[in-house]
Amino acid sequence: MSNITPEEARSMLATLFHEAGREQQELILYIEKLEQSNAELREELLRLKQSSARRAQASTAMNSRLKDALRE
Repeated sequence: MSNITPEEARSMLATLFHEAGREQQELILYIEKLEQSNAELREELLRLKQSSARRAQASTAMNSRLKDALRE
């Protein structure tokens, strides 16, 4: 499957509905809900990755201070 934008997917779906002489608004709404959920999950994943990286940096700094204290 090639990479298509959400707008292209909606347009393709609308074309299919038109050709079939039908319309399924519920399906379009469901796809939009999935797109929103996907965007929220991506944002949360990015936030968690950034938080994890900050914790790792803080841990490294703390380990360095602990090593310095043990040397003394």
